[in-house]
Amino acid sequence: MPRLRPLAIDEAPEAARPLMEAALSALGQLPDSLGIQARCPPILEASRALGLAPGRSNTLPEELRALLCVRVAQIIGCPS
Repeated sequence: MPRLRPLAIDEAPEAARPLMEAALSALGQLPDSLGIQARCPPILEASRALGLAPGRSNTLPEELRALLCVRVAQIIGCPS
């Protein structure tokens, strides 16, 4: 259990809400980490950019990028 209670979309700062709504739409639920990062929208935006970076990288072959994304999802426990 996290030390900070994750924020719901309606509790989050206005700047964090579009990112939270997009995550809810894509994942079907909000991860606790996202609800916690929403307390500081610049951190939430930076975390999102970092998460998208491997898929947008042109330094690795496409197949390796896809495997990397799958493996990271497994490590952090994303549902399949």
